Amino acid sequence: MEALLLSSVSPFYNTPLKLKYNRTHFTAKPKLLSFHFSPLSTLSSFSSKPSKLFTTLSPSSQVSTEATDPPETEPETNSQEEKFDWFSQWYPLMPVCDLDKRVPHAKKVLGLDVVVWWDRNENEWRVFADACPHRLAPLSEGRIDQWGRLQCPYHGWCFSGSGDCKFIPQAPPDGPPVHTSKKACAAVYPSAVQNGILWFWPDIAPQCKDIIKTKKPPHIPELDDPSFTKMFGSRDVPYGYEVLMENLMDPAHLTYAHYGMMRTRKPKVMLDREGGRPIKISFEKIDINGFIAKQDSESAKFLAPCVFVVYFDLLENQENGSASSGGAEEKLKQRRVAMIFICAPVSPGNSRVIWAFPRNFQIWIDKVVPRWIFHIGQNLILDSDLCLLHVE
Repeated sequence: MEALLLSSVSPFYNTPLKLKYNRTHFTAKPKLLSFHFSPLSTLSSFSSKPSKLFTTLSPSSQVSTEATDPPETEPETNSQEEKFDWFSQWYPLMPVCDLDKRVPHAKKVLGLDVVVWWDRNENEWRVFADACPHRLAPLSEGRIDQWGRLQCPYHGWCFSGSGDCKFIPQAPPDGPPVHTSKKACAAVYPSAVQNGILWFWPDIAPQCKDIIKTKKPPHIPELDDPSFTKMFGSRDVPYGYEVLMENLMDPAHLTYAHYGMMRTRKPKVMLDREGGRPIKISFEKIDINGFIAKQDSESAKFLAPCVFVVYFDLLENQENGSASSGGAEEKLKQRRVAMIFICAPVSPGNSRVIWAFPRNFQIWIDKVVPRWIFHIGQNLILDSDLCLLHVE
C-alpha cells in the first residue's frame, strides 16, 4: 500500500505569478501565440496580433495577480525579452497505450481539430487535420478500410499515411485520375512517438515536414528506464492551460484542497489542522524554455510549454521504521520517485493533462494491481481541484 499512496502524490512546487491577458478568439488558421517569460513568473504575459490570433487561456476578460514577496536572488535570465512561438513546439496528444489501432480518434490541441489513426502499411501513428479535403467532413468519424487506408465517412474517399488520396469511389475507372490531384490530399501534421506518448507539430507547412530531424519532442529518461515503473493516465479538464499549469506547480494548496487524500510532509509546528507552512523555493535556472528549481529535498523542472517534472528522494520518516546503518541510509537515498505532468492547451477554457509517477522500487505492485485502481486515487485528486479551478 506504500506505493499506492505514493502514486497519488502531487508536486511540491510553485513560482510567483504575474499574469495578464485579454479575452481573445481564434480563426480557422491560427498563426501565432506569443509567450513572454519574465524572471519572476512561470507564465507572465500572453499577446498576439489582433487579426490572426488564438489563445488557449481560460476565457476571462482580464486577470492580474502580483507577487508580494519576490525571491531573494533572481535566477539567470536573458536580458532581452523573448517571444515564445506556440505553433513551433511539439504537443502531446495521448499515450499510445490508450489509442486503438482499429479506429480513428478525434483530438483537439491549440484549437486545432485533428484525427489520429494507425497506418499499418508503414507501422506508424498518423495525425491529419480532421477534415476531408472534399467537403470537410470529419475524418475521425470514418474508418480504416481493409487496405489500411483512412476512409472518409461522407463519400468514401480513401487516404494513405502520406495524405495522398488513393481512391474516389465515384470516379469512373476509365476517367482522369482525379484522386492524384494535390487538391485531393489530406492535410498531414508531423508526428512522433516519444516516451510512449504521441506528439504532433501544429504546422502543416512544407518546411515543417521533417521537423523531427532538427527539433525532437522533450525526452523524459525515467519513462524509458526499465528500472522505473511506468503507468500513464490522462484526462481533459474544463479549465484553461495556464490555470492547470499554475495549479500543478503550487505546493501550498496540497494540504488544503487535497486534505485527507494524500500524504504530505508534516511541519515541526502545526499552525492549523492541515499543516500549512512557509515554503522556500530557489531557482537554478529560468528562461523562455522553462526553469529548474529546488524545494527542500525535491527538485523540479519545467520544459515549456508542456512538461513539468518533480523528483524527490524518499526520506526516513516516510518509510516504515528508520535506517539503522550507513548502508541502509544509502539504500533509502536511491529510492526515487518522479512525478511527471505533460499538459496541452486544448481550447479556450479547456486543457489536457497526461501524468505518470514512475518509481524505481516496489515495481511488482504495478504488475499485479489493475491500472484502474491507480486511476481512482489520481482522479479523486483531480476532482478535488476541479470544483475549485473551474469557477476561479
